[in-house]
Amino acid sequence: MSFREKYARLGERYERIDGPLERFFDPLRRKAVRYVTGRVLEIGVGTGFMLSYYPEGIELHAIDAVPEMLRVAERRARELGLNASFYVMDAERLEFPDESFDTVVSTFVFCTVPNPERAMREIHRVLKPGGRVVFLEHTRSDCRLLNWLFLKPLDLLLGWLIEDNTLRETHLLARKYFEIEHEESHYRGIVRLLVGRKV
Repeated sequence: MSFREKYARLGERYERIDGPLERFFDPLRRKAVRYVTGRVLEIGVGTGFMLSYYPEGIELHAIDAVPEMLRVAERRARELGLNASFYVMDAERLEFPDESFDTVVSTFVFCTVPNPERAMREIHRVLKPGGRVVFLEHTRSDCRLLNWLFLKPLDLLLGWLIEDNTLRETHLLARKYFEIEHEESHYRGIVRLLVGRKV
């Protein structure tokens, strides 16, 4: 079963899995949106956890590969009175012209994207020169013991449940494509906030 099928089956129930973690992620989401301006693309919006954090005055476009998740996000945006456009789309094949966005946001997405390198290239392509990319992602820890004792077992569980890979090194991949202006490591590198610029 693909990650799309697994997420489709979860639908709104996904929030019961991820929701309890939001008290840890809330401060990081608030930090992430400080770097968001202009015409914004959110990759993998899911059920819309980020929507309530966005500042006024942006033009938001959001994609997700799973229609069932996107419908929840659209409903949440209406409840928030948020002006946003939603699209069923893969991160690896963005259907937008080159240099379309001032900011691209990705929160806890690259642990699930089947082809991270292709998705990173697509983000680079649709970002305007000088534009920013904001990543808030699960990554491999800086502590090898933590990787073996915690992340590896979690990786097996989440891989089976939702095709999630908690041991990816998205922070290293981002450095190949963007000039990193700001980086924070949290929980020994299990979560990282990175802000990069397209030069």
